Amino acid sequence: MTLVLILKIFGWFFTLVPLVTFFAISITMIKGAGEDDPSVQSLSLIGLTIFLMGIITLLITYLTDLF
Repeated sequence: MTLVLILKIFGWFFTLVPLVTFFAISITMIKGAGEDDPSVQSLSLIGLTIFLMGIITLLITYLTDLF
């Protein structure tokens, strides 16, 4: 393995672990807020969906030769 590959693996690891933690906490909070008020849950889920669509679009753009 080359040094560049090792650095890429560490970079992705240090990016994905906080992102997964953020999503786990967010989903827990959205579930809690949704129990109190369904409109808060729907707005939160719409925002989370738009955010995920942006991440998927960026991953497709940067990690594939599609465009």
